[in-house]
Amino acid sequence: MIPRVTVLMPVYNGMAYLREAVGSVLCQTFTDFEFLIIDDASTDGSVACVRSYGDSRITLICNEHNIGQARSLNKGLERARGEFVARLDQDDVCLPRRLEAQMRFLQSRPDVAIVCSWEHSIDAFGRRIRSWRSELNNYGEFLGLLLLGKCPIWHPSVMFRRSVVAELGGYDASYAPAEDFDLWARLATRRYNAAIVPEFLVLQRVHDHRQSVISGGIQTENMRRGHRKLIEGFSPGAGAELLAELLRAEDSFWSHCTSRGQLNTVLSSLDRMLESAKETVGLSPDEFAAVSRVIYRRLGLGAKHGVKLSWLPSILFYPIFFLFSPLLIPQVQRVASALHQKTRELRFPVRFFRARLERRANLKRA
Repeated sequence: MIPRVTVLMPVYNGMAYLREAVGSVLCQTFTDFEFLIIDDASTDGSVACVRSYGDSRITLICNEHNIGQARSLNKGLERARGEFVARLDQDDVCLPRRLEAQMRFLQSRPDVAIVCSWEHSIDAFGRRIRSWRSELNNYGEFLGLLLLGKCPIWHPSVMFRRSVVAELGGYDASYAPAEDFDLWARLATRRYNAAIVPEFLVLQRVHDHRQSVISGGIQTENMRRGHRKLIEGFSPGAGAELLAELLRAEDSFWSHCTSRGQLNTVLSSLDRMLESAKETVGLSPDEFAAVSRVIYRRLGLGAKHGVKLSWLPSILFYPIFFLFSPLLIPQVQRVASALHQKTRELRFPVRFFRARLERRANLKRA
């Protein structure tokens, strides 16, 4: 029989949490799945660990050479048979209802191609240190966040329709380890919708050996490259890079945008990009309103009305512009980001600070 769901899990060196990850899949309330584990030429006993399980739902695929997570996922997608595909990292944990809840959601929402869920972050000892909750109310919010260079779908808890991702050619390994952002952007530009299941279904492990830590610089650069490609699809031309920097609200924007004329050009490009997106992907009035709301909630009303204020002298224009777009001031943005991070941490203050102390102690012993 063909299973309804395929679970994909790439495995590489670092098996400290592998048994917990595998066990969390095998203990799901929904049982009609195949579990494809792709070992990326590990040398630390991960293969023996996986082979020790006697569950017929597990299929172990061993790479002869290390090919990376994105190519390993594509290799798994080629073998997958399920209508829906869920992925899991080897250091994360599926809560018991993950597969059931996400599959039922996708079955009830034929307009949605991909979902993730709320997540708890856990430390090396499995203690919850943060909670991640968000929502996507329509396609406009999905596209709007992507245009800001944000990942609206969280990769650790993703489930998607296999046929849709196969149609797009799977993950593009040239964007690794930001291949998820590139895939979500391609989904969005093909008019596929996304959603977030409003339940905590995955525990995401936070530790110092994650890809986002080890390859953080490459991930950031490739995400920017994928974001620029998305912006160029709606706003082609030499100014796409500067517009992308504005949308990401990066400090570098003000190093490259050094005059009123340049700023007016970028803000005009922003208006044209939104109109182009409206026409290109056929945004409804509600979806277009959602895209605009998401973008200007981030960039502020100064960015929205800056072109209309261009007649003002600079001595008046800039104070008004930054008054209504304070997050475009690098110092304000850094303070706001730090406060937001601390607010999240304070939800589990004792666990967070205990984990930090233990981490420092481990580093000293090492």
